[in-house]
Amino acid sequence: MKKGKKIIITIGIIALCLVAFFLFALYNNGYSGLHRHTEASEGQIKVACVGDSITYGHGIKGWAKNNYPAQLQKILGDGYHVANFGHSGRTLSPDGDQPYNESEQYQLSLEYDADVVVIMLGTNDSKPENWTDALDFIAKYEKFINSFKENNEDVEIILCTPAAAFFHKGESEGMTSYDIQPKIVQAIRNEIRAFALLNGYKCVDVYSLTENHSEWFRDNVHPSKEGALAMAEEIAKKITE
Repeated sequence: MKKGKKIIITIGIIALCLVAFFLFALYNNGYSGLHRHTEASEGQIKVACVGDSITYGHGIKGWAKNNYPAQLQKILGDGYHVANFGHSGRTLSPDGDQPYNESEQYQLSLEYDADVVVIMLGTNDSKPENWTDALDFIAKYEKFINSFKENNEDVEIILCTPAAAFFHKGESEGMTSYDIQPKIVQAIRNEIRAFALLNGYKCVDVYSLTENHSEWFRDNVHPSKEGALAMAEEIAKKITE
């Protein structure tokens, strides 16, 4: 083989290795958007985790084992099958810039035919271009919940408020990272808690769980593996009550 060809092949191999390393880094840190859906075994209780990037595990190191649904699976054990249907950037509102109900993960979550559906949406609805008012949000929220009951009226729905969002240092108004509005997130949390209480749904107040732990949020919006673990522990309690 000529020297020139050897050099080209060597460069090609190095380039492929670099690309592979880059793609693995994206996946391992929760930036790829890829999922690991597996089939439930007979007899397992199926738990669908529905949500946005916080459910997906955006930015969490060791994504495959540290996103909250993965940690929930470990806590619940082999009697359960937990599936992560999180999709980054998605809104609860069908009129938002990226509606969850138009995503592939939404369709997959319906087809999963879960015994338990855990819903954590609302953070992206707080963006200025997505937010209207509380009454409009709750009307759409109820419709979204009911879509999981159409094929299985016995499914258990567990509602989660959004996690707290934190202002940039020195700020207390307006938006934070990703155009999220922390005060609107808090208002959404209040509405979801009230709706759950009024309609008899189990509710995990993720906002209260996280509001005093800014150290869990490297970018003011997305929790670390420690924050995801705290969420998983609280959600597991509601599932096993």
